[in-house]
Amino acid sequence: MPSQPPPKHYVGSPRRHTLSAGIVLSRVHSVEFAAVDFNPTLAHHPLKGGRFDATQADKYSYLYAASDDDAAVVEALLRDVASDERGARLLPAKAMERRRISWVRPTTDLELVSLRTGKDLAAVAQDTWLIQTTNYGETRPWGHAIRAWAPWAEGFAWTSRLEPQGTAYVLFGDRCPSGVLESVVGGTPIDVTDNYLDKGEGEAYVRRILAEYRVTLYP
Repeated sequence: MPSQPPPKHYVGSPRRHTLSAGIVLSRVHSVEFAAVDFNPTLAHHPLKGGRFDATQADKYSYLYAASDDDAAVVEALLRDVASDERGARLLPAKAMERRRISWVRPTTDLELVSLRTGKDLAAVAQDTWLIQTTNYGETRPWGHAIRAWAPWAEGFAWTSRLEPQGTAYVLFGDRCPSGVLESVVGGTPIDVTDNYLDKGEGEAYVRRILAEYRVTLYP
């Protein structure tokens, strides 16, 4: 669907997806925030930040996560990385700086708006444009509208643009209960005390994931 504003007189029912307590989610996030911290930053630039960030028009804290490590890594790092003439992708090493990979799980069931299928998207007057475009200045007003249409929603779930086998999530701090997430510290692919993307075990682990997507880091 071409870019257009949300309908002013929407009549419908966004479809639900229950994110069950205990499911492990993956995150790639700034070192400024702990794994379970919600980000209160308001978005100002249409090509920076996240798909459903808060703005001056709708203020809330938010937290992005994914169903698996692959989806978390590519969603965070490869948004604007195109393939070269050899079909490979180059990622500047600075993209790994001041980031960590972490694992969290909900402590209670969460009710989300599902944006994962064509029927889900049609229920909110949209199609795959909403979860495929990289102009987040245009998707954020839709996020705000969907929040208004689904006052019960504690977040959204949608199919990852860069890893269609994975699901991306955003949770809303103004709607989730206190202590809604807990950090996972055991049974993770790497030691969570060494999870920085620009050094040690964390860097090596994420480099292995990126290699599967034909991504090479350069200085």
